Amino acid sequence: MSTATIQDEDIKFQRENWEMIRSHVSPIISNLTMDNLQESHRDLFQVNILIGRNIICKNVVDFTLNKQNGRLIPALSALIALLNSDIPDIGETLAKELMLMFVQQFNRKDYVSCGNILQCLSILFLYDVIHEIVILQILLLLLEKNSLRLVIAVMKICGWKLALVSKKTHDMIWEKLRYILQTQELSSTLRESLETLFEIRQKDYKSGSQGLFILDPTSYTVHTHSYIVSDEDEANKELGNFEKCENFNELTMAFDTLRQKLLINNTSNTNEGSNSQLQIYDMTSTNDVEFKKKIYLVLKSSLSGDEAAHKLLKLKIANNLKKSVVDIIIKSSLQESTFSKFYSILSERMITFHRSWQTAYNETFEQNYTQDIEDYETDQLRILGKFWGHLISYEFLPMDCLKIIKLTEEESCPQGRIFIKFLFQELVNELGLDELQLRLNSSKLDGMFPLEGDAEHIRYSINFFTAIGLGLLTEDMRSRLTIIQEVEDAEEEEKKLREEEELEKLRKKARESQPTQGPKIHESRLFLQKDTRENSRSRSPFTVETRKRARSRTPPRGSRNHRNRSRTPPRRPKNHRNRSRTPPARRQRHR
Repeated sequence: MSTATIQDEDIKFQRENWEMIRSHVSPIISNLTMDNLQESHRDLFQVNILIGRNIICKNVVDFTLNKQNGRLIPALSALIALLNSDIPDIGETLAKELMLMFVQQFNRKDYVSCGNILQCLSILFLYDVIHEIVILQILLLLLEKNSLRLVIAVMKICGWKLALVSKKTHDMIWEKLRYILQTQELSSTLRESLETLFEIRQKDYKSGSQGLFILDPTSYTVHTHSYIVSDEDEANKELGNFEKCENFNELTMAFDTLRQKLLINNTSNTNEGSNSQLQIYDMTSTNDVEFKKKIYLVLKSSLSGDEAAHKLLKLKIANNLKKSVVDIIIKSSLQESTFSKFYSILSERMITFHRSWQTAYNETFEQNYTQDIEDYETDQLRILGKFWGHLISYEFLPMDCLKIIKLTEEESCPQGRIFIKFLFQELVNELGLDELQLRLNSSKLDGMFPLEGDAEHIRYSINFFTAIGLGLLTEDMRSRLTIIQEVEDAEEEEKKLREEEELEKLRKKARESQPTQGPKIHESRLFLQKDTRENSRSRSPFTVETRKRARSRTPPRGSRNHRNRSRTPPRRPKNHRNRSRTPPARRQRHR
């Protein structure tokens, strides 16, 4: 047989193999769901996907562009992560093609397809399939084009991961979004979406990517790919079309080795699963709901705190559930219109019964202040402050539990400061100022009553306690702040003296560097600024006294027709008629 005939038969065989791979792969990806993810991954390895990797990439791109597959993008991204673990070329090709396809669809203003592609790329970033530079390129493009809806969608999914790997760029993006929210006129829906995004960030993205990151990190191997878009790059229109493979036999042997390895791993996992006992986990939280309901009914059916404590202690609650009980007690107290000592007496009995309850109360106090404080309203903060203030004042909880509070403008929120106000007012009502001062001195709460460190921290704490009417607690801080200010003033004076000494040295050096011959340069031209009028007067031959003009106190004599403008009127003649209002006195006739 001739060489041309052999090549034609080889191409024909590869084309038939390509058609078989395409007909096998396309329905698997098109019918992909969250339920058949693992099964679909195993079915793909029934054909040589090393040769048909472009077919997989083409089907993935088409699946993403389908506008009806938005809810299935998380399953598709998980499948890509699993395939990238075994065949990194698939992840590299998809990172490039999806990025170019996004730019193409964005220029066509097909925002639904853009949203699907962005969701896929964001989840692949969570799986470390693509590098953060891909996401940053997309975000910068969207911010330049002012496409805020797509920016919000990306930040909701992968904002927490972006803050972890590139915090500086993450903060710059948030500053840009904050500037847009404050300066631009946005629609009501877009403004609400931005405000919701800021709330998600404030809660550390806890609800942003929930339900999207479905794979266990130990179930796949990480291969990260990066791609930088240029103006000349375009999406591959021939992706997935038949091409003759020059190393067909080598890829066939490599795929057989890979499939055998995967079969061995699956077999070992199956044997381990069969040998181990099947464990069923209740993910519906039914037991948790029933437990909370039981505790709540015990509290509401009791007439006093002592009775409620007796009923709860009879249940013999496990240590890992005691914190949940304390949380239920506090939430029940917050449902009241005012503070009720029912719950404080109940807590006293629980804490004195066993020290494990005190640990549970300490942990709940820390959670209330650090995590839940922003969710409470003002009336609830008043009840919460009175509750914890009562337990601390009677030493059921140590004063050291307040060490978690740091009273600064940056590390405290308005709700937290309101809570501290009600807490200390309750402590003053129960203990008095003198006793409270003694306890604070023995506890050394540097977060609220700092005596060392930053002067701004001390000043802020003084202003806060003075504003809530507890300025007597800040006397030590005031004296310490005075010392710090004196030290700072002394340092400033010392710095000024040093600068003056250096300036004097420069003057002296400038005088010494003047030439001995030639015109003498006056000092005023170098450093001194004297009045030029004094220099001109000093060079005149006349003295100061000769230049002064002698002035008499009496004004000079004017001409005869000059009008006399002095204050005393001139003397009137005898025949002058008296024009005053009061008539002159009549002369008496002498008889």
